Amino acid sequence: MAVLALAGLLLGAAFVLASYPGLLRPLASRAEPVALGAPFSLTDQTGKSFTSAQLQGVPFAVFFGFTHCPDECPTTLADLTQALKLMGPDAGKLKVLFVTFDPARDTVPVMASWLKNFDPRIIGLTGSADAVDALAKSYGVFFKAKAPDKSGNYDYTHTSTTYLMDAQGRFVGELSPEDAPKTMLPKLEALVHSGAS
Repeated sequence: MAVLALAGLLLGAAFVLASYPGLLRPLASRAEPVALGAPFSLTDQTGKSFTSAQLQGVPFAVFFGFTHCPDECPTTLADLTQALKLMGPDAGKLKVLFVTFDPARDTVPVMASWLKNFDPRIIGLTGSADAVDALAKSYGVFFKAKAPDKSGNYDYTHTSTTYLMDAQGRFVGELSPEDAPKTMLPKLEALVHSGAS
């Protein structure tokens, strides 16, 4: 009985894949555009307003995290820093955004101090909890605070994807936490050149 049930599931899966051959293709390779992102108005690490209008016509990479992150956030920004160095002059043709989803702790001074550890071209963004939440949700980013420890510090479970957006604001690819700087390099170079399309 179990064998028949398994055979039925496999046949059903084969039918679905045959009917929708694009199902297993990466998102960025699909013909239809993937809608991510939304208009926003936040504050950068210098205290100046930064809005989505400033990204018009410019390819960009965006990563959501928090400055108290013990691992993936600093590692991702360190890897992006190395990748930007490897890009040479092309690095100036895109923007890299770090958006905190912990604005209660990640104030402008905290962001400014923390980002000194990374490439100065990385733009840190903070703002109201509502504004940050709305932007994160527009990218499908998941984040949830864990229970605080005895000293009141808390961590997050969160999405660790870096989203790559072309000059028209369309999602064209992503960087994963496992990507080393040399793996990021061709993806960022392709992002820069996608701005001409």
